[in-house]
Amino acid sequence: MKIFIIDIDGTICDNVRNEEGIEAMRKAKPYQNSIDRINKLYEEGHYICFFTARTDEHVAVTEEWLKSHAVKYHRLIVNKPRKIPPYDEYHFIDDAKVRATTYKGKFTPFVKKKVEIEDFE
Repeated sequence: MKIFIIDIDGTICDNVRNEEGIEAMRKAKPYQNSIDRINKLYEEGHYICFFTARTDEHVAVTEEWLKSHAVKYHRLIVNKPRKIPPYDEYHFIDDAKVRATTYKGKFTPFVKKKVEIEDFE
């Protein structure tokens, strides 16, 4: 089984910036294909964790939105550092095996590819 750590804005719904406020988050258009895929992963027994740059003040509206769109998950973590210039990339370092996938508009089945990675010497 895997732990999936998934962003919210721009991944399972329209990209809503924190500055747009709670009402914009409440009205965000869902990406049903992504939600269906995540729910399938959940039903297969994987652990679903949403990790978002939304803040503590956005927890209630985010949980309401997830519930109203029947998104299945185990945990919600807020306050992810935001990508702001000059920082344009997340680089996760962990002692566990980690795979990172950049969302490109479709939540399709995973395929294995050979790619160049950046690693420690």
